[in-house]
Amino acid sequence: MMIDRQNPPSSPVQPMVSVAITAYNSAQWLSRALDSVLAQQTSFPVEIVIGDDCSQDSTLEVALNYRSRHPSRIRIIARMANAGIQRNYYETFEACTGKYIAWLDADDYWTDPAKLALQVEVMEADPTIQLSGHYIRVVSSDGIVKQERSPSFPPGSYGMDEILRSCTVPSVSAVFRNGLQRELPAAYFDLAPVTEWPIWVLAALHGRIEMLDRVMADYMHTPGSSAWSKGNLFAHIKEAEFFDKIEDVVPPVWRRRVRAEKGKRYEAQAYWLRQQGDYLGSRHAALKAFLSPSPADNLASKTKSLLAATFHEAKWRCSGKTRNTSA
Repeated sequence: MMIDRQNPPSSPVQPMVSVAITAYNSAQWLSRALDSVLAQQTSFPVEIVIGDDCSQDSTLEVALNYRSRHPSRIRIIARMANAGIQRNYYETFEACTGKYIAWLDADDYWTDPAKLALQVEVMEADPTIQLSGHYIRVVSSDGIVKQERSPSFPPGSYGMDEILRSCTVPSVSAVFRNGLQRELPAAYFDLAPVTEWPIWVLAALHGRIEMLDRVMADYMHTPGSSAWSKGNLFAHIKEAEFFDKIEDVVPPVWRRRVRAEKGKRYEAQAYWLRQQGDYLGSRHAALKAFLSPSPADNLASKTKSLLAATFHEAKWRCSGKTRNTSA
């Protein structure tokens, strides 16, 4: 059950941008995220929609305190039961009324007060741009800068070809056209923690993605705070699931690329399973890699992966050991 505490803004002015902030047990970080939004210098109205997923700390109290000070700008969706990360994102996006949605997790924050103004200016000038992003810093929870500039991709325009290879745009940097989220497949709710990539694919399906050459946000990396901190194997498993679900979303002309990228993730799984001593699982993953794309795609790489997996499994069986992690 969800308690809707949106409280429509008192101002009748339609916001140009809705900032969607999703939160769960984020009391120690939420104020910083909200302050970074309130510091934005724009000539257009901006609303903030906070989606709290039944936090067990004082996240909701922090949100309510800010709303009491900015009642015309802040709305809150609070839940009595945990809905999960994907559902929280989707319902928060759906509560946004702006022409554009800016993505911000409660533990991240923006560092440039011109961020929204610059991105909206670019997107208003070119209606083919469905999504804009920019570079970010990666910082630890104690403020140590881990990366001064991320990602490593060059600035400029991106399309389906690039976005199917990699989730190019950091979510904390993203501004996208409201409505893209309504085209998400039902499978989206099974893809956690792959939250942003399906929306980026939809953006590329409808137009272009623009990467601005400016660092304007900090992404906070805390060990254990994200499902991605579970390691490389977990990441490759979830990305293979993403490609499996997204194949029916893209036009047929792109489906061979989707299968090829899925095959690469299975190859990576085969490698990491082998490193863990799961030789049977490694061979199964290598076989999936071989079968996923068209026969000619990545032929040398996937053949090498399958031969390596088969060799190590045979060696393991000949050793007389019976333990295998997938058995």
